[in-house]
Amino acid sequence: METPIVDMLGRVSGEARLRFCMPGHKGKAGFLPEEVHRLDITELSGADNLYHPQEAIKKSQKLHAEYIDARESYFMVNGGSCGVQASVLSVLEPGDTVIVARDIHLSAVNAFIMADVKPVFVYPSARETDVPCVVSVQDIASAVALHKKAKAVYLTYPNYYGLCADLNGICAVAHEAGMKVICDAAHAAAFDFSGLLPVTPAHAGCDIWTCSLHKTLGAMNQCAVLSAGVEAGLQPEVIQSRLNMLQTTSPSYLLLASSDYTLGFMRREGKQKLHTVIQLVEENMRRIEALGGYRCIFQDIPKETGAFDRDILRLVIDVTDRGVSGFGAARFLQEKGIAVETADIANIVLICTAADTAEDFEALKAALGEIKGSNYKIRRMMTAEDLKQVYLPQISVPMRKAFFAERRSVALEESIGCIAAVPAGAYPPGVPVILPGQKIAEDMVDYLTLLKNRGYGLFGIYRNEIEIACF
Repeated sequence: METPIVDMLGRVSGEARLRFCMPGHKGKAGFLPEEVHRLDITELSGADNLYHPQEAIKKSQKLHAEYIDARESYFMVNGGSCGVQASVLSVLEPGDTVIVARDIHLSAVNAFIMADVKPVFVYPSARETDVPCVVSVQDIASAVALHKKAKAVYLTYPNYYGLCADLNGICAVAHEAGMKVICDAAHAAAFDFSGLLPVTPAHAGCDIWTCSLHKTLGAMNQCAVLSAGVEAGLQPEVIQSRLNMLQTTSPSYLLLASSDYTLGFMRREGKQKLHTVIQLVEENMRRIEALGGYRCIFQDIPKETGAFDRDILRLVIDVTDRGVSGFGAARFLQEKGIAVETADIANIVLICTAADTAEDFEALKAALGEIKGSNYKIRRMMTAEDLKQVYLPQISVPMRKAFFAERRSVALEESIGCIAAVPAGAYPPGVPVILPGQKIAEDMVDYLTLLKNRGYGLFGIYRNEIEIACF
């Protein structure tokens, strides 16, 4: 398989037998074996440069772009967050309006603050509450009609639970209105390698998107790739300059090689590997449900969530009929040496990839068979209408102004009516309940308190205090 960076790294690291340069371990054994440290090089002669790729890095990026039908691709070693922020900074200028599906990640919040743009949030009209919903084409079309001067539409695809909006339809609506489509496709990297998975951002018509190669492929943590569409009309020099502003000036060649190897492997074997694991997931959905008390909720596309498609490799199992909460099931599995991606009050969420085997699923099924809960009155969180009221409020003060304002910490229950200086929310799904620049409402505080009491981990709130802006 073609792996230009891996090949280059082996050659260049072997030539530099004695090093009086960075990194300080000099390629000798330390925390990791000598072989790993030997490959951890700086910008030696012939190693190419991530800031201005001309050789191995450029060739590897081109191989990926051509395979996925993108105009160009850019490797990143700062994770998908870097790509999300570079995307926003490449498309938007300070003061621009961007239409944003409300299920955003913290990286998007930070991007909007950096770019000093005006987000207009769109909340899904769907009414399912067991898992987070996604926006529909009509939800976006209505926002586009109301905000004709917006420069772009920003989407998360798929969401943390694997649900996919109608990306083709949303791109068509946005482009008809002359708007770009920016996509946080962090969890969509595998889509490029199997026709059995949802449509890819490139084929749907996204203008610029980010995929995290470590989330659903085999790359190491922090490996990600940013790509631009063939018809996007974005200047490559602008995208590269935004990435250079955000990325480290000492990129890890180990991470670049990991991206290179992973994508080369997926080009060669990904289609068959994914076909195999999809079959395993489908088979084990039925076997898990046959244990009794479990419901694999994505066997079909859950239309009531607004989803147009779903990532079948995101195995979401409702465990409540087993008499246990999602948190309880996750703890039990952890004790058995099985780590799940996340859990909520009702579900456990598992990420399945080409690395999973039949033996892995057999061990999972056996452990699930041992769970014997006793709580058969597990309460769901809130109604869809109540949640909509929590997430619907728009920004009262520009995000950047609120974030950089003088701030102080107050007790969460005393923050009602104040302007938030920081985002605050819960994992899962990592979507901020409160955004910088929002006026904190009572139902936001009540919802965060409920989440905390139900076992969710909160961010943006420490010692039950939140930072507010002082104007």
